[in-house]
Amino acid sequence: MIKQYLNQPYPIYGRSWKIILAIGLFISFFLVSFEPFGLSSFQNKNRIYFEIGYGAVTALTLLLYHFVFPLIFGKEYNASKWTVLKQIIWQLWVLFSIGFANFLYSSFFFHFANNYKAFVYYQFYTLSVGIIPVVVITVLIQNRMLAENLKIANDYNMDFASTTDNEPEEERVCLMAENNKDKLEVNSSDLIYITSTGNYIHIFYHNGKDLKSILLRNTLKQVEFQLKDNHFMIKCHRAYLVNRNKVVRVKGNSQGLRLVLNCTDEEIPVSRNLSKSLMDILNP
Repeated sequence: MIKQYLNQPYPIYGRSWKIILAIGLFISFFLVSFEPFGLSSFQNKNRIYFEIGYGAVTALTLLLYHFVFPLIFGKEYNASKWTVLKQIIWQLWVLFSIGFANFLYSSFFFHFANNYKAFVYYQFYTLSVGIIPVVVITVLIQNRMLAENLKIANDYNMDFASTTDNEPEEERVCLMAENNKDKLEVNSSDLIYITSTGNYIHIFYHNGKDLKSILLRNTLKQVEFQLKDNHFMIKCHRAYLVNRNKVVRVKGNSQGLRLVLNCTDEEIPVSRNLSKSLMDILNP
């Protein structure tokens, strides 16, 4: 049961510099006010600046992990594969890095008789202070987001079950590639969803009873413009357009909402900033 919980999806960390700044300021305030861990024994007229420095080192380490590393190791920060276990491990690694950074920072001011012992000392206090909040906050966020998204999905599904399906009039759609030569002509009812893949769009559609797909060089924004007069294709994510008449159910987990379609096993993600407007469109 614990293994199942740890493998549940988790909303990947937010990248808010304001929160990071607040954490750094709190640590500086706490150390200056209470001077724990033997800081009061450091006799120096600039002691207050030294103590504030720990907050600055912590904030810089967090900025590195939240903004720089995702740019370098983007594939490792795949939101769709992020789980509760990955979040806890990642947070513990960040704590370890903060302890290491604070050890290096302290080394400029103190001459440690035993560097290994001092390193273990800094890691022990960093992890002992941070491990309980990390686990508790991770569990609380996961449970809150899961309950919130399940409620939205259940509300939608109840409304959806009570509505009748009003299919729009059939129309012919022509989606052009960037070169204005390659194209796909298809009935509106046969379009399923469109997703962007780099500089290409991937179109999934029905050809008779068969599920087909085609890759065209173009942007999703240009495709939206080509479909501006057709209201059956709606944007649910920055990388997805979906045929509203193919949606049969909405699923929710802690990462957000996903659309279940009646003609494919692929579940389409819904952006948080589009979830409210999307639900209004699907359930007028």
